[in-house]
Amino acid sequence: MKRLFLASSIFLVFAGWGLEQNLRSVNAQTSSSVVIQTQKQATKTQAAKVPQLKVISTGTGNKEKLRFTPKVGTKQTINVTLNKDTLMSIGDFKMPRAKLPAYLITLDSTVKKVDSNGDIHYDIAYSDVKIKGDAQTRPELIKVISKQIGQLENFRAAAVIDNQGRTKKLNYAIPKTVDVNIKFLVEQLSNSLQQLSSPLPAEAIGTGAKWQVSSDTSINGINLNQTTTYELVNVKNGVATLNVNLQQQEKSSQVIDYPGLPLDGILTLQTFRSRAEGKATVDLDKVMPINSQLSLLADSKYIGKNINTLEETPLNSTLKVDLDIQGK
Repeated sequence: MKRLFLASSIFLVFAGWGLEQNLRSVNAQTSSSVVIQTQKQATKTQAAKVPQLKVISTGTGNKEKLRFTPKVGTKQTINVTLNKDTLMSIGDFKMPRAKLPAYLITLDSTVKKVDSNGDIHYDIAYSDVKIKGDAQTRPELIKVISKQIGQLENFRAAAVIDNQGRTKKLNYAIPKTVDVNIKFLVEQLSNSLQQLSSPLPAEAIGTGAKWQVSSDTSINGINLNQTTTYELVNVKNGVATLNVNLQQQEKSSQVIDYPGLPLDGILTLQTFRSRAEGKATVDLDKVMPINSQLSLLADSKYIGKNINTLEETPLNSTLKVDLDIQGK
């Protein structure tokens, strides 16, 4: 019974917040610093490693240096739809497939300042956050996730990117009233929302150009090696269409500390592999993509251990996620 309780708790954590940041991490982490503020603690700055950008091919035809050039006052709204489907096995027991509710999120951005060196300062706000289930969605998931994700509405952030789309800084102010799951999620968002702008090569590129961005990243407490490959399909009137391919792998076996896990349970990651493919359309006069579709499949293996009985339980998880971004 205790084994089932531990496993069920882990499942609800995965089903609630899960590993959704995988999809939002399609663009490699590029910040030099991330600032997180709460009303209960002093400002905290987290150093982040600058990723490696390698040009594989500069493409063919007319080549140009692509740069982000939004003007002060530029406003943008994007609607994000996130659908998730998960399978989990606990030892020899396979849990029923969980069709999770869709996340519907509206993000607004406003460019506040553009420096002489091309750095772009802008604000981000969640103007609407909700979920949508169907007849197969478990009512307890709707209730729990709706209560938690609703706290994200009206969250604000300030970001700075350079004209190649590399995030240099992201600042969050976390209200003291939010629960631990939201604080945990916001920390993950600090590693993902900064990646909404695809990093561009310094070199002039043309049709068919390919470049690869490699980085270390942390997603929901999991330390990963991440490689994202971009291919330039075309550029027309300052709008670039890209093919995107993402690969992620665990850096090592590691203990995972998820909010919501039972106090007598320890969850250790054994392996993690994710892969995603999709397209992104980027307007160089804006700071966020105007269109993006991505499908991700993530397989992971864990060991759940009860610290009182020392009993160990293997857990396997497969997560499928479809992301759609529509902007203007």
